Amino acid sequence: MRRFFAFNSADRKPFFIAGTLLFLAIVAVAFLSLRGKKAPPSRELSTPVFALNVLGSHSLYFNGPARPWLLAGKPDLLTAEDKDEKSERSRAFAQAVQSPPLFRQLDRRYRFDTLLIVGDPSQSRPLLEHLMETRDWVLVYLDHTSLIFKRSPAPAWDPRQLQELRAKFAASKNEEATFLAQAAIKMLAMRLSQPAKEILDEAEKLDPKAIDVWSALAIYRTNRGEWALAMANADRALALDKDFLPALAAKTQIYYSTHRFDEALTLCTRLLAARPDDPGLLFYKAKIAHERHAYKDEVAVLQKLIALAEAESRPSSGYRIYLGQAHAAQSEAEPAIEQFSRALKDPDLPKEQREFAAELLAQIKKRSGL
Repeated sequence: MRRFFAFNSADRKPFFIAGTLLFLAIVAVAFLSLRGKKAPPSRELSTPVFALNVLGSHSLYFNGPARPWLLAGKPDLLTAEDKDEKSERSRAFAQAVQSPPLFRQLDRRYRFDTLLIVGDPSQSRPLLEHLMETRDWVLVYLDHTSLIFKRSPAPAWDPRQLQELRAKFAASKNEEATFLAQAAIKMLAMRLSQPAKEILDEAEKLDPKAIDVWSALAIYRTNRGEWALAMANADRALALDKDFLPALAAKTQIYYSTHRFDEALTLCTRLLAARPDDPGLLFYKAKIAHERHAYKDEVAVLQKLIALAEAESRPSSGYRIYLGQAHAAQSEAEPAIEQFSRALKDPDLPKEQREFAAELLAQIKKRSGL
């Protein structure tokens, strides 16, 4: 194998985690799927029943986690292709949350009037960021499980609209506090930090033993770079349940952000023991491994991410760019060239990523003589 100049950490670009925005692509797993040892929540707390009740559309776009709920509760809003998870339309819908250009292609074809995003907002981060930047879609509904957008102009969602839903949980202070904490996670995803903090303060007063509240506060503090307070909030959650995975995820992010990479890797490995195929967790482990210069570990994780993405018809080209850089960091020219070349064959690869991959590919070929 020919050796050549290896690229350092500064050459990496954050295509999946948006820059220094500390909305945590790993910590947002606080939504239900990564809950620890807790009693089963009520149906209203654990399913998007409220969002489905208000949903009406002539042409609906939805993310992957919304599909089973729509099939069960609103099948009349689905096309025949939507009901077939292997259809070209279903595969494209699943991919579009990671590829705003693909979403725009779909929108031109189907002219959506409503967008439904259910579950962990970090898994839809590229699309949500795009919608907030372009502003041609308006957030019209938010609850603890879901986001609904309408094409502009439309009346924008107001945090005061949570009060009616909140009242449905008034019989249980724990469920009311948990509802507010989970809604705050969605608000943080939509850059509504101040109203998110306000309802988190209310939730803390309602039930200081509501574990979701302390995890959500850890996320809020981490977004603001308040590391000591964030750690204290995460530890408060873990004092209630030492295995509460959202709090462990929060601590992982805090360790990573404060360059304590060994501790971050230990906790990330613990999280992956519970969710071995979670793309957000796997990608985060790859990031941590890169910062520790553990490039072989990084390569192995990225290869798994690519395999999972392709098996689920999700985009993999961004992962291939990272994988190419990991090979380059080890002076492995041939596999680096292969990964960049395969990424560049993707017609939906965003312009910035395409230019970056092409530049690195040209450099590697020149320096390696391949």
